[in-house]
Amino acid sequence: MLTAHLDGYGYGRPVNGDRLYNGTLDDAAYVALLIRLVERRHGLGFRRPLLLAAVTGEEKGLLGSRWLVAHRPGIAPAFAGDINLDQLRPIFPLELLTVHGLNDSSLGADARAVATALGIAVQTDPEPERKLIRRADHWSFMQAGVPAVNFVFGFHPGTESERIYRQWYRTGYHRPQDDVHQPIDWTAAAAFNRFFYALVERVANADAAPAWVTGSPLRGH
Repeated sequence: MLTAHLDGYGYGRPVNGDRLYNGTLDDAAYVALLIRLVERRHGLGFRRPLLLAAVTGEEKGLLGSRWLVAHRPGIAPAFAGDINLDQLRPIFPLELLTVHGLNDSSLGADARAVATALGIAVQTDPEPERKLIRRADHWSFMQAGVPAVNFVFGFHPGTESERIYRQWYRTGYHRPQDDVHQPIDWTAAAAFNRFFYALVERVANADAAPAWVTGSPLRGH
């Protein structure tokens, strides 16, 4: 499964005269990335089948992904794994990537291998108290026992990247200002896209299906 969420907040309370909550980085850009993945394959598949889902209801409690997990499409005998795109912020250089589920399944190991080859460091969530791992659609799959990963642009404490990250949460997160006119680091966005394409290809062409690491505390939780 490749997932990203389609829902946003629509029209709401105006901020600086703008009342359309566009949701460009949260998460329309990554629904678009799923579409772009298909376009650039020009009809060429992988060894293993992929299902792509643009789910809704994420902002209301992962409703769409929960429904999808509970009502698996008949064409899918089982969900082997989920690579989810959410909480990404290409607004500063991509040098470090937080990977939810990094040490819990083969998907995390695949993400580490692909990132390393591209010169990108990886880390587990440095702020687990925010419970970001439970707040995006991959969590619905994990709860059902399906290996899954999700990504966040990481930063080193005290850097300009951290300042930009914190500022975005004050001025862009769930606000009309999350639109196509906001500052975006297009080099970083392209770097993540390359990482994503390579990760999907690695997982979908692998000999074995994604698998949990023995003893992972996230399996089925």
